Amino acid sequence: MPVSPLGSAQKLAGRASGMGDITQPARILLVEDDDTEADLFARMLVRKSPQCTVDRAASGGEALASLSEGPLPDCIVLDLRLPGEDGIWILERLLESPQWRTIPVIVFSGDVSRLGPASSQYPNVASSVRKPHSVEEYEATLLIVCAIVGATVSAAA
Repeated sequence: MPVSPLGSAQKLAGRASGMGDITQPARILLVEDDDTEADLFARMLVRKSPQCTVDRAASGGEALASLSEGPLPDCIVLDLRLPGEDGIWILERLLESPQWRTIPVIVFSGDVSRLGPASSQYPNVASSVRKPHSVEEYEATLLIVCAIVGATVSAAA
């Protein structure tokens, strides 16, 4: 099973308490092929909400394997550009499974041409956020994604 860049041994305790802080146990599946971005996202989310467990899949195949092996995540943060099966392929597979179709997905991608269609065509997409182009914008954007994760997990609880 894919392992968090930070190690998923941490159990996190929380749903949302404030600006996206998660205060009950929440498991996030991060589907991101870039190691640096995945590590930065996981560190920031766990720093903001230490109750979170972040599991990572670097490809569509790894994401489906993680979902099949369980436990199921409370939320999926999905990049659209992935090696092999891309994020759209994953969204389609999620909808085919009664167990997976209700998992909220946050699309976090730099692929602007597919960001809008992914948000509007797939009912399991709770939100979408464009990846920034500069390092300066990255932390602020990740804080937004973390807040959306917290709100999404809270709403699903």
